[in-house]
Amino acid sequence: MDIEKRYEVRVLLAVESGSRAWGFASPDSDYDVRFIYVHKRDWYLSLLEGRDVIEELDPEGILDVSGWDLKKALTLMGRCNCSFVEWLGSPIIYYKEENFFREIVVLKELYFRKVSAVNHYYHMAMNHDKRYLEKRGCELKRFMYHIRGLLAAKWAMDKGTYPPVPFMELVEAEVSDDSIQRELRELVRLKSQSKEHDKSIVNDRLIAYASETADKIAAQLGSFPADKFADFNRLDNFFLREIEKTNN
Repeated sequence: MDIEKRYEVRVLLAVESGSRAWGFASPDSDYDVRFIYVHKRDWYLSLLEGRDVIEELDPEGILDVSGWDLKKALTLMGRCNCSFVEWLGSPIIYYKEENFFREIVVLKELYFRKVSAVNHYYHMAMNHDKRYLEKRGCELKRFMYHIRGLLAAKWAMDKGTYPPVPFMELVEAEVSDDSIQRELRELVRLKSQSKEHDKSIVNDRLIAYASETADKIAAQLGSFPADKFADFNRLDNFFLREIEKTNN
């Protein structure tokens, strides 16, 4: 790989993230490629820490490529960072080292924390509420981000696991009203045929459903016991093994 040669790293996983992974990309959506990489051992032994992110921007705006160093990725995973864990659940995988991937998807479940996960998705959803949804005629993209965040928070709350990445899996599991399911499926169809920033009127039933779901999540959040974080021993061992593979 060109990135491996230029940055002297070993790429472990490369996936699609964002709307294409969620299943509601517009025809003009860019490609959000995310990857994990590891350096050789000596890179980690410097007194001055090196940059732990690699970013490659396409001048034409089609590709948005960003990678995280394995140490950064594992540290965040140990703190139940849902943004990173979504990379591991992407249905669009461009490259993976089989043994690495098999082990890390097992490890991630050990570091799931309900309060952290629900908070992450709830606040992600609400960031797309106040700024956009009160205007009624909002970008369809913004409502899709809003409702996906709410359903992901609901999944984490109900099932106590990381939510799936594809949007329709969330809809089918968390929306019990068949008519709401149909309307959300229609929004996915509409989004797939619209430009990225096209605006649309979201009907009152969906707005009301999203509002009720947000209220229920907010009401329950305060009743959860605080998260207890697991130790990092298994992540440390995993990290060291991957460094040794890179040195060999």
